[in-house]
Amino acid sequence: MNITLEKNEGAVAGKLIVNIVKADYEEKLAASLKKMKQRAQMPGFRKGMVPMSLIQKMYGTEVKADELQKILADNVNKYINDEKLRVLGEPMLSDDNEPADVAMKDDFEFKFDLAFSPEINIKLDGRTIVDYYNIEVDDETVQRQIDAYRRQNGKNVDADVFSEEDLLKGTLTENGPMAEPIKIEEATLMPRFFANDKQKALFKKAKKDADIVFNPSKAYEGRVNELASLLKVDKDEAEKHTGDFTFHIDSISHFELGEVDEQLIKMIYPDGSVKTVDEFKAKVKADVEGQYQQDSDYKFMLDLKSVVMKKVGKVELAEDLLKKMVLQNAKTEEGKKQIEENIGSYLDDLRWSLVKNELTKSLDIKIEDAQLMDASKRLIKMQMAQYGILNFPDDQLEQFAAERLKDEKQRENIINNAIDTALTDAAKKAVKLKEKPISIADFNKMFE
Repeated sequence: MNITLEKNEGAVAGKLIVNIVKADYEEKLAASLKKMKQRAQMPGFRKGMVPMSLIQKMYGTEVKADELQKILADNVNKYINDEKLRVLGEPMLSDDNEPADVAMKDDFEFKFDLAFSPEINIKLDGRTIVDYYNIEVDDETVQRQIDAYRRQNGKNVDADVFSEEDLLKGTLTENGPMAEPIKIEEATLMPRFFANDKQKALFKKAKKDADIVFNPSKAYEGRVNELASLLKVDKDEAEKHTGDFTFHIDSISHFELGEVDEQLIKMIYPDGSVKTVDEFKAKVKADVEGQYQQDSDYKFMLDLKSVVMKKVGKVELAEDLLKKMVLQNAKTEEGKKQIEENIGSYLDDLRWSLVKNELTKSLDIKIEDAQLMDASKRLIKMQMAQYGILNFPDDQLEQFAAERLKDEKQRENIINNAIDTALTDAAKKAVKLKEKPISIADFNKMFE
């Protein structure tokens, strides 16, 4: 077998030419046919006694094609690894290949198109200036988190006057002349979830035993599932009821937040590290600041990407070949259409991925098992934070993190997170940070 590479200096694409002669596969082909003969069962012959000439006639071409495919895959990959070729994607059969007449020919030539990773030179140092936004966590934000914890220890109490967070119970009756108006006893209503502010305002400071006329269809503004749930009908039926209803308030349930006391402190921080109310508030603030630091780091990486890509300049890619590789994996016409529409973004993401890999190498970043465990824990904490849970029990966190590392799909995500975190930390030390204090509101505006 002879393999040659046609590639110009600095080119981002090349052609691999593989010449295979009979001697390269003859022995393996004979062994495969022999195994097939041992297993073959045909009328008129005992198992394993079918003549080789018949086996050859019936299965020879198919087995030969299989052996050629195997020898191609093994040797092409071996050549790429031995020559340390920086290949993007998989080798792709060239369009200018001659049809391979497997049945009649013994010697073959196969051509493969290869896309190569370009040479990228990037180094971060103190001359590289990147913005870093220090998000200022105000007292109101901390209080919202404390209230979220207090909610876990809260309780419902009866009230005489409605306020925004309250739950109403009563009788819902459809108004207007109709054969069978809807009437629901013991209906429940939470106006704060209305999409329409005018409908929501109709319940402002409403009192127990009051009758409130409102329009559920307008209140939910097309959210048919919620309307159907309130009216206790299916979605198609709910869409027919667009008129006014009267809600008679039988009771008002007001949710009362729990106190910040020893019980709440132990529930949120069960390890005993927090004992007093002042310590509790300080710890909550530190936890919230930790969450926002992750947002600051995320913005830093976006800004670093912008600075670095400008510094690197145009990253040349074999765009047409890479597009063909991606399209090759599309299973439907719709899939192909989406690829066509988004190929520019895909190639830009690939460019940044290549640059990021070079940054990782230049900063000598290596990921150990401990960093993977930290990343797994971090991802779980981020998920829990979406539900307002900033303090997850350490023993459960350790257990869940270990389980996720065993899952192959989740492990890949964890590895990527560990690399991104290590790169962020290393890059912050390598560059000159232009630190800027910023409020949460102004920080969020940058992403609108």
